[in-house]
Amino acid sequence: MHDDISFVSMAEAARELKVTKARISQLLSAGLLKGTLVEGRRMIDVSSIEAYRRGSSGASSLLRKKQFTLMSAQHEIARIDYDDRRNNPLSVLEIVDPARMPFGTITSNDTIKTREFNDWWRHRSVPNTRPGLMRKLDEFGLTDASGLPVRNLGLSLSDCYWLRPEDQSALSWDAINYFDNDFEGADSNRWDEWLGAIGLDSPDNTSEGELPKRWGIKDGMRVLIKGCGFDDQRPYNEAVATALYRRLLDAGAFVAYEITRVSDRAACMCPCFLGAHEEYIPAVYVKNGIGNTRGASTYDRFARYAGRWTGDEEEARLALSQMIVCDAIIANTDRHWRNFGFVRSVDTLQMRPAPIFDSGNSLWYQKSTVDLKQGDWTFSARPFDINPDRQLAMADRLDWFDSSRLSDFVDEAMAILSQSESATRGGRLDLLAQGLKLRVETVSAAVKTLRHVPR
Repeated sequence: MHDDISFVSMAEAARELKVTKARISQLLSAGLLKGTLVEGRRMIDVSSIEAYRRGSSGASSLLRKKQFTLMSAQHEIARIDYDDRRNNPLSVLEIVDPARMPFGTITSNDTIKTREFNDWWRHRSVPNTRPGLMRKLDEFGLTDASGLPVRNLGLSLSDCYWLRPEDQSALSWDAINYFDNDFEGADSNRWDEWLGAIGLDSPDNTSEGELPKRWGIKDGMRVLIKGCGFDDQRPYNEAVATALYRRLLDAGAFVAYEITRVSDRAACMCPCFLGAHEEYIPAVYVKNGIGNTRGASTYDRFARYAGRWTGDEEEARLALSQMIVCDAIIANTDRHWRNFGFVRSVDTLQMRPAPIFDSGNSLWYQKSTVDLKQGDWTFSARPFDINPDRQLAMADRLDWFDSSRLSDFVDEAMAILSQSESATRGGRLDLLAQGLKLRVETVSAAVKTLRHVPR
């Protein structure tokens, strides 16, 4: 190609490699392509394009091209082609078991939804925004974290999907899954190395979320350890939320978090809530299939549609109502469509609501002390309405709520938050107590009224 030309534009390079210009920029940054500036324009070395196409570029790529069988535990799901030079590295060649394909990735005619399938894969990968990740990717000659899961056959502790190599048909789920087998980096003594197991035989390759986090094993139990961002309040917020759930909900309705220390900083730890034959399905994949489901609001339509899959709409509405009410009490600002959802058996395909988890972005952690001193207790709700009062009014199964169980909850919450440097700085703890007391009173009064509203 281009025998008489040394350089081509980024657009031409993208056409030659059948990728986007953004991908060309990533390949340049990673050293997988070579370029130069010509009159202010970035131009790409033709020989580096040819070298990349042949798979002989300076920074070695991961697997280049290989075929797998997509598995769900011991079930064969689909035949997969993997090529890390493509924008969407996974391509479905044949669907073997449509019912067990990742939720929402096939049509009613059992054909693949290519965009949705690749979106599902990306969300099973560490986000590029995880602190320090890009440096880690450079070690493996990768420009995008979606290639990391292939290094450990896509194994996860969030579902039972994995990639069985075409030439290893005897490989079994029982022998390799992380629910029953050890994995690299599971030793608690290494938890402070947040990216230490990335790229190794570890479920850390498929851990979603921006905060530093690690999977470990404690007393035989799989546990997720999550660190801090700019503040150290959010790990303690998880402990406060757990205290609230213990007062109001049954044990199986929530994931319990406890405080631990990592590199002398606060972190929180919780057990994996799945078994070795279960998968977590984020609510977003259920929401995307609502279509023309009858209902007056997104909440109502979602609950009806979820009921079709769980077989129990009342159970779905109860779980959603509990989540909405508890989020309203702790002023949770980040109950997005991926951090609530459903648990599905990979054998029977029966679904149930997942326990409540990931409640740390709450209790005004992002508000300045100045704002709190001025009595600014506002927050934006999610996922059904940005207005907390309007979202709270959607909760329609409220018989479980007993406000008497919250009589001294604020004191318990402040005892937990008193261990946080961020929550105690500049008199902030007393202000948080005021705000939480107000939320408990406001939500309790609202629930009392909502119980008498005709549905």
